[in-house]
Amino acid sequence: MTIGAFDGIHIGHRRILDEVVMLAKGLGVRGVVVTFDPHPLAVLQPDEAPSILTSPDEKRQLIEETGMDDLVLLRFSPKLACQSAEWFVKNTLLKKLNMRRLVIGYDFRFGRDRQGDALYLESLGEAEGFGVDTVPPVNFRDHPVSSTRVRTALVRGDVESAARMLGRQYSFKGSVIRGEGRGAGLSYPTANIDPGDPNKILPAKGVYAVTTRVGGTDRPAVLYIGTKPTFSGRSSTIEAHIMGMEGNLYGKSIEVAFAGRLRDEIRFENDADLRKAIAGDVSRAKGLLSI
Repeated sequence: MTIGAFDGIHIGHRRILDEVVMLAKGLGVRGVVVTFDPHPLAVLQPDEAPSILTSPDEKRQLIEETGMDDLVLLRFSPKLACQSAEWFVKNTLLKKLNMRRLVIGYDFRFGRDRQGDALYLESLGEAEGFGVDTVPPVNFRDHPVSSTRVRTALVRGDVESAARMLGRQYSFKGSVIRGEGRGAGLSYPTANIDPGDPNKILPAKGVYAVTTRVGGTDRPAVLYIGTKPTFSGRSSTIEAHIMGMEGNLYGKSIEVAFAGRLRDEIRFENDADLRKAIAGDVSRAKGLLSI
């Protein structure tokens, strides 16, 4: 068993989950993940709560892909936050879930006043008859991978580094909505996207090479996130020029995976300059996506 927020399911998380799966098979028992919704900081420090990297459904899918047997999703509440580490281990992990062995990350702490660190859990394990395995950090550029580092990379628009730490391209799911129709007038029709989950982080404003999935079909695209300064826009918008896509996409679900950043958001003096820039974006996106 392992326990944690596991936001993002990055390569450090994957090391822990793989360890659980391996040990469970060796012991002939079920591998279990215990995680929380909402993110604990949304309850403990709402003003400092981070935007999430994975929705509960995305987290569930990524955990299932590791070969884990069971996922226990607990509602994180002030009442749960007040419980001691010892109470939680004895009443939830042991009594209700029949834990045999606990796998944790090197910096894991939980329970009231965050008392449940590795040394505490090892001591409790000796008394209560369960084993504890501590997994060392997984480094990227000489520092441990963390959900915070992934978020920081996305805030900078560095989707390539985020992908290295996640072990996959960062993505979000949304739906296609009606826009202003300016893209078609520029000879590059776009799909305007509602990202759906307002709590999920998006990369910095700019233009990106992405892969889109609509109706089970993957297509390369150029994605814009910003406020359309060329047209004196104020509200944020997300729109994608999907290469080779024809027909009406309104109301359809879409998934967007970020391959690389092409440029910052720029204000152009006229439509001709914007059209030229978009043509360059498409060309660079094709190169980055190996088309």
